[in-house]
Amino acid sequence: MDTIRLLIRRAAWLSILIVVLVTLVPIGWRPATGLSPNIERLCVMAAVGALFAAAYPRRFWLIVLTLSLTSAMVEPLQFIAAGRHPSLRDVEFKSLGVAIGAVLGYAVAAVTGLTAGPTGPAPEAT
Repeated sequence: MDTIRLLIRRAAWLSILIVVLVTLVPIGWRPATGLSPNIERLCVMAAVGALFAAAYPRRFWLIVLTLSLTSAMVEPLQFIAAGRHPSLRDVEFKSLGVAIGAVLGYAVAAVTGLTAGPTGPAPEAT
């Protein structure tokens, strides 16, 4: 289980690095799926949130808060990228995606046993 947890943690950190880089490149370099940009933002950040929640299941609220704040701090940096237009609405969709993804990631971690620590099960919530 430790190897799986390590792989998920690496994937989580790589995913946020990729999101930050894609957020800061000129608009022509931004990958597109053909979906609405808001749906793309929500889905990408849901994946990031899910990875972080699965990687660090005991830090659920810290993950949601930190990833949402990261989105809010990176968004204004788009002013330096050609053709980019930062907006509060983008941060809202990214934060919603983080929250949805974190719930899903935590659920997967709980079902698969990733919420258990190396010495035993996670403590019961009261």
